[in-house]
Amino acid sequence: MKNTKLKSPTIYIHAVVAMLIIQLVHKIVREIPGAIEIGGIGAYANPVFAGLLLIAIILLLFRNKIGLYLGMLDAVFMLFQPILIHIIMAHPDQNGIWWYPIFPWIQAILIIYFSYIVLLKEKTN
Repeated sequence: MKNTKLKSPTIYIHAVVAMLIIQLVHKIVREIPGAIEIGGIGAYANPVFAGLLLIAIILLLFRNKIGLYLGMLDAVFMLFQPILIHIIMAHPDQNGIWWYPIFPWIQAILIIYFSYIVLLKEKTN
């Protein structure tokens, strides 16, 4: 069995945790209510991904590498979610702001970036 304990300096792990907390708050405040209003599978998928974020945060606080992968899974979902909702399903943004998807994309990119840095630090330790 592989070792799942992270050896990276705490500051790198805390950077990922901070981004995951921001993403979790964004899901609770903005995405879950919007998904419930739109209906469909998103009303179920967003709370599931919020739960995965919470699990990822807890695992990372215990320095478990699986938390990184769960966080990156959510980040990849966040890259495609606005495309799926606003372009493919043609649901306009709740406030009519066309550039709103930039915010979740930036959050997703930063989660992936900081997670990648932790994984690089794991290789050097």
